Amino acid sequence: MSWRDAVPLALRMLLQRDDHIDPHLEILRLGAEHQDIDARDVTVTLVLGSALVTGTVISTDTWERLHLRRLSGHDDTLRRIVRDAVGHLDQAADEGRHRQDIDRRFLHMRDVTHRVGRTAHTLPLWRGSLAAVSGWSLGRPDQD
Repeated sequence: MSWRDAVPLALRMLLQRDDHIDPHLEILRLGAEHQDIDARDVTVTLVLGSALVTGTVISTDTWERLHLRRLSGHDDTLRRIVRDAVGHLDQAADEGRHRQDIDRRFLHMRDVTHRVGRTAHTLPLWRGSLAAVSGWSLGRPDQD
């Protein structure tokens, strides 16, 4: 996504009322998708029901590439399918092509901590619905 494509989307999100997506969280998502913005290491904590989900926001392409590589360790059929998919993604990236239509319904993160009460689990990758987020904050919560 180019900067010229991202600006109208960000303005539309701020100006139009969409009860399902927080416009400021959508701007963070757009920043992660944008190639020219240095949006690395943006950590957010999301509230989803009674859970806190904390991680570093990444682009859809980055999540997809990492996810497919994690799947490649499974049985032979799945490994062949994943190898083919990763090959297509790598070839497209080498040729400078990027996905035209990003699914705006999801936020992607890496190095995630999922907390419910005092129980915490770490996950390498996370994909979640923006519509399910009831609140969020930049950064990680303090340890108690």
